[in-house]
Amino acid sequence: MSTTSQFSTNPLSNKSLGLGASFFPSPGENKHSLTPKFLPGVSAESQSELASLLRLNNEKYHIYFNDQGFHNHLTHHLFAAYAMGCAPEVLSAAYKHHAEYQIPAFKSRADITENNWTEHLGKWDYYNSYMHFYASQIGAHGPGKTLEKYVFSKEANLTPDGNQGPQMLDRFMSGILHPMIHAGHWAEFNVPGMLAEGLALASVTRANSPQLFPADFFEYDSQPVPTAPIRKLSLNNPRSSSPSAYTGGSHSLDIVHRMLQDPDLAAGKTCTQDSGAKFSDTLKCVGGNIRDYAKLWQIDLDREVPEKLEEISWLVALLYGLGGWRKGHNFRSDFFLLHLVTSSIFLSSFLTHLSFPSQSALLRAHLSVTLAYWVSRGRPSLPIADYYSPSAPHPSTLIPPALQVHPSKSAIGVPSTPTTNLPSNVWLPIITSSLNHPEEHLLKTQRALAHFDQTYGKTTAQGYFQGKTELEGAEMLDGTLFWRVALHTQKALGWVRE
Repeated sequence: MSTTSQFSTNPLSNKSLGLGASFFPSPGENKHSLTPKFLPGVSAESQSELASLLRLNNEKYHIYFNDQGFHNHLTHHLFAAYAMGCAPEVLSAAYKHHAEYQIPAFKSRADITENNWTEHLGKWDYYNSYMHFYASQIGAHGPGKTLEKYVFSKEANLTPDGNQGPQMLDRFMSGILHPMIHAGHWAEFNVPGMLAEGLALASVTRANSPQLFPADFFEYDSQPVPTAPIRKLSLNNPRSSSPSAYTGGSHSLDIVHRMLQDPDLAAGKTCTQDSGAKFSDTLKCVGGNIRDYAKLWQIDLDREVPEKLEEISWLVALLYGLGGWRKGHNFRSDFFLLHLVTSSIFLSSFLTHLSFPSQSALLRAHLSVTLAYWVSRGRPSLPIADYYSPSAPHPSTLIPPALQVHPSKSAIGVPSTPTTNLPSNVWLPIITSSLNHPEEHLLKTQRALAHFDQTYGKTTAQGYFQGKTELEGAEMLDGTLFWRVALHTQKALGWVRE
């Protein structure tokens, strides 16, 4: 299809293309204990620049940048760079870099209302009308209630007789998780325009995982379970790797272990190597199997939520990081598995806005999609023992020679000869190089891994998972996993300042 045929304008509508400044205020910071924290460097100037560029993008550009459904990542890059403390000039440069290939925003053929909102799902040319519709709902009911109603409620997913209907949670998690990622910036930065855009993106996205979201997935909606504010959920609760009466179902690493033993999920069995639709082919072939495995992961009580959140953080780092690592070979940064990492950073922020049933649904949905993408990418094994072997090259050797330092004689704790393996903070060169990298996926990945390290890395020594999971080699895992994977990713996608 041509860009002109897919993206047509409607000259009869007088409605503004954008949502206006009130939907893109100066970004804030979610202060809850498990949500990401800003790095030093965030300033009033960068905050003002970000808000201004967000409004420009909303007014000028479409959510897709071509007629193949490739997503506009401009705002994602801006938010990630801002939160990591970049200078305002970096924000301006990132905007210019992405603006060059965007397509103009355009008006839809008709308005979306409460009476017809389900009639145009999956149609790209209704994006602008959906965005304005959700903005009106946010204005009338607030962002949290709007999200609950149009993504997590039974009415948003099933027909009145209980069959699959609008499938909004499926759409929210489809498109390589981009609708969820986009809306996640509202949850973290309190910019309601990002929720309106994210819900509109979900509405025009095809529901491509019906096997993962059958009617029984939504049985939670009628269960009288009390809601627990996320502020009461902290790392002081029982840990996900500890035997606890708080934890129901199987550990996610146990599920992965069992899936690795399942011959029906082996590479080449669920889709062909040359398939251009590996994810869809996999779900058609073994979607029911994956759903059965995902159902083993249960969230029965609100106090389990922080444990399950931690499990997902470890799981995505493992599937992406060790799934792409093989002894003696270059690291493979898989584009699809990478999105499991970049999406999961927003889970904690979403949880601060949702009731417990919706918290449970979101975490279970993310786990389901994670397992499905992993299988569709060949179900790569996790060679933990080789990765942590003393004979394996230390990841710090991946820091480029240009970062060699020449310490002063007065420096403490450093060798006297030039070295790249300086025992200081390995994250500093990663962050610095990522901020100047043109590939926004790199910056988003490193920010997510840094958050996981900050939240879980410092409390985790080898033996943390000892006897707690069936996964082979899990007892060797420790908190260095997150920066190790970050270094491999930086090497694979390139150091640009060095």
